Amino acid sequence: MSAKRAPKRAPKKTQKKSAARARPAAKPKARTASPVLRPLPVYEFEAGGLRGYVRLADPERGLEFSAFPEGNALFVPCKEVLSLRHYLSRGEGGLLVPREEAACNGKVDKQAVVFQYEQSPKWPVAATARYDLLAEGGVDVTFAFTLAKGRQGFEAGVETVMPRMHQSTYVHAGGRWVHASAGPRLQRFYPRNMGAAELIADGRWNGLRMAGIGLSVEPQGYDYPMLVVWESSTGWALAYMALTDECSSVWVNGADRSLGLGLVGADIKSRSTATCRVRAVLCRAAQLDDVLPYYREFVQGARTTRRR
Repeated sequence: MSAKRAPKRAPKKTQKKSAARARPAAKPKARTASPVLRPLPVYEFEAGGLRGYVRLADPERGLEFSAFPEGNALFVPCKEVLSLRHYLSRGEGGLLVPREEAACNGKVDKQAVVFQYEQSPKWPVAATARYDLLAEGGVDVTFAFTLAKGRQGFEAGVETVMPRMHQSTYVHAGGRWVHASAGPRLQRFYPRNMGAAELIADGRWNGLRMAGIGLSVEPQGYDYPMLVVWESSTGWALAYMALTDECSSVWVNGADRSLGLGLVGADIKSRSTATCRVRAVLCRAAQLDDVLPYYREFVQGARTTRRR
């Protein structure tokens, strides 16, 4: 039997042409998306020489301070001033930021900005945050929370974000002013009392723990529910304050560079509304005790409003 002849190989040029024919055609270049313009109402405000901005359609809700009296740059620029950040309650581990889960509508009237958060399927809480500008420089904020069902140990967290963690933040605790500082992986709490301290440890902050952020609870707690950022060289203080029966704790968060207040800190019945008042005020302070009269004025005004 004669051997079969090997088939002739195609010339090299023919092979290249065949490969070219087999190669898939290049895809047409993707068309660039058309530009999109989104409405973002921006309002500039001035209250007692304290100036800033508010953006109604921005995810970073709340006010932003930018300058203070005498036309100088604010010694601690800050944004999301007293912005509603999350809801927590007993048995509900982790954080829920309402602006990511619930629709929010913003509007402006004569001297106030109002944000309304609708209920979310994941958290049956409707909230309203009303920011009233103060003639002397600052803002009063009234928060109202309406719960579709009861919650134990309900808390609402409000925070102000700093571009950097300021070294001159103070809390009045144990009968004196103390530095309120936290490292880049720490959130430090000053609770109202032992009951409020237990709320911090009941698992509601596990989201931070899982992110590698430690929680530190100061055993003495706060004397006044206040956080004060004081610049001794300029004699100005920016103070954040609440009412004791409406503020379960204050904190500094080194990871987010934020100052926060936990509001309510109590059991809330179904279909009931909890209302809390908070104030941020810019004032002259040769020493930290000079801030206390502003806090007493705030408390007295809140008591007067309650009696009406």
